[in-house]
Amino acid sequence: MSRGWLLDCSIDWEKQALTLWIKTNGRTRGYIYRGFHPSVFVSTDLIKSRDWSETDILRAVHEHPKVVDVEIVYKYTSVYDDEKTPVLQVYTTPDALREVAESLEKLPGATVFHADIDPVQQFFVDRTLFAFGRVEFELKGGEIVKITCLDERENPEYDIPELEEIGFEVFVDTDQIFPKMEDRIHHIEIYYRNETIHIEDYDEEAILVRFQSAIDRIDPDVIVTGRGDESLFRYLSLRAKVNGMQLRLSRDGSPLKVVHREAQSFWQYNRIVFKSGTQVTLNGRVHIDRGKTGMHFFSPTGLEGVVESCRLALGRPQRVSRMTIGGVNAAVQYYNAYKMDILIPPVKRNPEFLKSITELTAIDRGGLILQPRPGIYENIAECDFSSMYPTLMVKQNISPETICTLTSCPYGYEHCIEIPQQSFKICTRKRGIVSKSLEMLVNRRMGFKKLIEKGQDAKKYEYIQNTLKGVLVSCFGYLGFKNAKFGRVEAHTAVTALSREVMLKTQDIGETMGLEMIHGIVDSVWLKSQGEIDHETITEFCERVTKEVDIKMSPKGVYRWMVIPSSRLHPSVAPLNRYYGVYKNGGIKTRGIETRRRDTCLYVGDCQKEMIKTLARGYDKEGFLKQIPAAYAVCQEYISRLSDGDVDLRDLILNSTLTRDPHAYRATSRAAVVAQQLVKAGRELHAGQKVRYIMTSADSDNPLRRVRAPELFNESTRYDHSAYAKLCERAFESLIPVQYLDSSDDWESDQTLLVSNS
Repeated sequence: MSRGWLLDCSIDWEKQALTLWIKTNGRTRGYIYRGFHPSVFVSTDLIKSRDWSETDILRAVHEHPKVVDVEIVYKYTSVYDDEKTPVLQVYTTPDALREVAESLEKLPGATVFHADIDPVQQFFVDRTLFAFGRVEFELKGGEIVKITCLDERENPEYDIPELEEIGFEVFVDTDQIFPKMEDRIHHIEIYYRNETIHIEDYDEEAILVRFQSAIDRIDPDVIVTGRGDESLFRYLSLRAKVNGMQLRLSRDGSPLKVVHREAQSFWQYNRIVFKSGTQVTLNGRVHIDRGKTGMHFFSPTGLEGVVESCRLALGRPQRVSRMTIGGVNAAVQYYNAYKMDILIPPVKRNPEFLKSITELTAIDRGGLILQPRPGIYENIAECDFSSMYPTLMVKQNISPETICTLTSCPYGYEHCIEIPQQSFKICTRKRGIVSKSLEMLVNRRMGFKKLIEKGQDAKKYEYIQNTLKGVLVSCFGYLGFKNAKFGRVEAHTAVTALSREVMLKTQDIGETMGLEMIHGIVDSVWLKSQGEIDHETITEFCERVTKEVDIKMSPKGVYRWMVIPSSRLHPSVAPLNRYYGVYKNGGIKTRGIETRRRDTCLYVGDCQKEMIKTLARGYDKEGFLKQIPAAYAVCQEYISRLSDGDVDLRDLILNSTLTRDPHAYRATSRAAVVAQQLVKAGRELHAGQKVRYIMTSADSDNPLRRVRAPELFNESTRYDHSAYAKLCERAFESLIPVQYLDSSDDWESDQTLLVSNS
């Protein structure tokens, strides 16, 4: 028996088998494995028909040339079923799963299950194997005949294998702003072990040959690119073809093949997202594209998030790295469905019950939010629940199949959980698939937090914990997602109804302890006491809440002062997601203001950070008010630098996400104008992609002169200092509640009128 790290699994199309890529003694090698055949399940009227015997059905299906075996098994065809029903389990060669599924769909009354679960994922799920896990395997004739995972999937404490990793960039020889596929390669730079390998030659073919030689010599496990899927590999494969050669970046020696597909733009979590239609996967090597939608799994230091996601989703690293957090959440559910003998349907089977407007108004109310008042607060403690929504779903067994709409439970009232202000109950007689799937995620995150507290490998576990946090954040939204295979709107509303009750109980406990809740939003609360707030009181409060609602609440910190700004449109109202403050230990926390916004340029962000640092010199509310003139002086200093022209254009770059394709814009917004400029210069753009620009003449009558993309900068490019000055002024105004700042139209440029309203 041998031991090593399983890095990946791919399909060998010629041998119609799987190739397992295992790293042993510092070297990665591919081994053929023939001990697994993927399968689909088919529910068909033939099984119930009296005209067909079981033998006839099995013989007919087995005639398909790609079918390896077929049998009748008993499974739950729906998550709502109480009894298993007979279905066909049809085993295929790894290369023909989709082909066989399409053929089986033609059977009378056929529903094909598991057709969209790829063969590698099926293999990993069936054997509970995962990439970057330790394995023990037995070889016979150079092929693997037996393999076992040595790591426990549920154990949060694990090692990550040492991997050879490279990144590379291709520089194009062109006079155009945006290079074309026809332009030759100027040089290639490979980044390996903190060194740069520069490959340049007058002959383009020689550059490609030397690049291939470098890949063969380094033999990397991981190749990191920027926009490799979208354009880089397509460009490289074309340049190789022009020079009469083929690049072989996979470990099995197969030539680089890029199949270009149409890109997609779609709405996700109330924002437009762009996804390249092309995904370049390598055999035996892991290609990570940092520009992909799902690449929040790739941390600044490496593969920690990808490794953890592979343990959760049980898929190929290259596919998992491109998944959304909702996709990982779904993969965890698929694993549990497989283990629970529940078949995964091709489409969602549980549409929302029809409701009247009155019913919708009563039940679809979201989480509880306590509207704060704009102001400067002292002695504020912040506490929050640990994964409130996922924990509720786990502890209360919330899942689509546990929703009970009957007036009386047929299994006994003791199995029912009442849902406040809802017309249905939750049944606890059997474990729901969603709650079962989330239980491991919640427990893992708690395990990672404990490891972080111990301090050993804290940075690694912090990145992993953040990945898990992202997946847990998606679980609530995914429960109500219209295409979620195991989603249901009633379950979604049950979570918010229970969370509202939790927050109300939390508020009651605070009031009995003499604590005023000045702000509360979904799973976080901010509490104020009449006098000096102490750690013991807050700890006691969290312990009492934890015991009462059975969800862990922890103190996040105590503020010297905390500011809840005013809304720009309605000064007497506070935005729900904007605040900042200084903890007693001197730490600064900001949420929702310019420094945290992705569309803020570096210069304005730095300006606001310096203003906050100035305000932080005030130890209490009175000290804060005294520092406001000094903070405004910082703002004026930044504005003066703008007027003097002493600001780098790169620090003034703003960005915006296109909400539609460039040609579909009718209004002359900044994003629309920049998109039109870039398209005219030869760049291809789609909805969901980001564009960058600076303001050159923000008030110009000609929209094309108002902004300019960085790609179109030239020596004559100048920024509009007055437009950026307004942004700095706005950044200052965002920090001060309106009752402490009285402005008028006849302000002098260097003066501000402050109202001391302590």
